[in-house]
Amino acid sequence: MRDAFPTLVAPGTGLHKAKGSKFHGYAFPLPFADEAAAEAAVTRHLEAVKADHHAARHVCFAWQFGPQRFRAADDGEPAGSAGAPIHGVLRSHDLHWTLIAVVRYFGGIKLGVGGLIDAYRSAGQEAVENAGITESLLMSPLTLFYPPDLTRHVMQAIQKEGAHIVAEGYTNRCQLDIQVRAGSIPSLSTELEHIHGVEIKDPHSPPSS
Repeated sequence: MRDAFPTLVAPGTGLHKAKGSKFHGYAFPLPFADEAAAEAAVTRHLEAVKADHHAARHVCFAWQFGPQRFRAADDGEPAGSAGAPIHGVLRSHDLHWTLIAVVRYFGGIKLGVGGLIDAYRSAGQEAVENAGITESLLMSPLTLFYPPDLTRHVMQAIQKEGAHIVAEGYTNRCQLDIQVRAGSIPSLSTELEHIHGVEIKDPHSPPSS
């Protein structure tokens, strides 16, 4: 299971000029692994860009959430001349949870489809370069229950898989809330199952009947 994705460090901007036309690029990181929050952020960012450039005729964009969800919009430009090359910037960097918007101000000379493709791609690329790229990890929560005398063995197992402790409680039975890379869950579960007396609870699993 893939659990590491290139994302942006911070918002970034870019500017490309071609035959008098100006293309202002904006790259935005979106809330990671949260589609509802990412959709709201896309709407908010696009509204802000349009408000800042109310005189512009075209605000083209592309976004990529997870591996299967994306959108590209030409906003009145010839089909495939704006949204697709902007999305191509996302794909070339394998970026996820990212929005790129490019605003065009017409300079009086038509660029043709090829010129538009190059200009929209260049503005988006510069915005991404100025934003910077990092790696975000998809983490999953797990809760562990175990007798106190197993604490050392449990800690060794979760440290081996690089899990992070979120909360812990100690009474007659210990409870440990952890975050672990999604791709590491099978191997961690196997490690813990070899420690007799450890109960693993996945908050995303349906309750047992």
